Amino acid sequence: MKHLRIGTKLLFTALLLILLAAAASAIELKTGIGTVTAGGLRLRATASTDGEILANADLNDKVVIIREVNGWYLVDYNLDIGYMCADYLEFDPVKNIELGYGRASECSVNLRASPSPDGELLCSIPLGEKAYIIGFNNCWYKVQYDGMTGYIRSDLLELTEKPVGNGGGSLGANAVAFAKEYLGTPYVWGGTKPSGFDCSGFTRYVANNFGVYIGRTADNQLDYGYAVSSLSPGDLVFFERTYGSGARATHVGIYAGDGYFVHAANGGVKVTALSDDYYASRYIGARRIF
Repeated sequence: MKHLRIGTKLLFTALLLILLAAAASAIELKTGIGTVTAGGLRLRATASTDGEILANADLNDKVVIIREVNGWYLVDYNLDIGYMCADYLEFDPVKNIELGYGRASECSVNLRASPSPDGELLCSIPLGEKAYIIGFNNCWYKVQYDGMTGYIRSDLLELTEKPVGNGGGSLGANAVAFAKEYLGTPYVWGGTKPSGFDCSGFTRYVANNFGVYIGRTADNQLDYGYAVSSLSPGDLVFFERTYGSGARATHVGIYAGDGYFVHAANGGVKVTALSDDYYASRYIGARRIF
């Protein structure tokens, strides 16, 4: 019983650290931009070489640094929060960088003309509205919003995209690799297992393997994650049955990169180009779930 209590306590502590790290990304000022100086740099759930590996970053990938923790940086890498060894990150407190869109996380987020609380107030951005991030300056994001360029404090914008130019070391890329392990698996209407999949049964099976739980049908899955126009590996891509019908999704696959997606269709699990005439004419959009 004593060993059981110790093991439970350690597990609870590890889970608490992970939860605190995730919460910190939303409430803390970010301190800088990090550039990965070694290929295959691992993002870990805890600040330790024994920590669970969440992703592998490519050389020259960019991360948003939250703070330093005993030789490690707590970072946001492709929307995953975790720790990277500080020895392999080049730290910049000021950098021009495209981080994609950030969502206002409070009901009134101020856009200022300079990176300072005393900077001229240009406007206030409503809760949930997005501004496009083009740089970082001493704890402030430099953004473009409604034809204006200004600065927003970095704890007031929630990142919604990975930095432009980053590689695919995220969970989404891992999900694509996992999905491709089932190429050739038979198509079975209503199938949800490796013995046979239908389109949404396949995407749900892959997502569940990575701890992401989504609806059972393509129509249901269209309500999960958030809409994206710039695709990354792992994004769900949706199609309608009849061109121009305006119907909800009737088919779904997983974007694999380079204009291709993995899906379960007639002939089994396969890779198809998004430019394929049939699918291009029926494409609805994409949702990011990883």
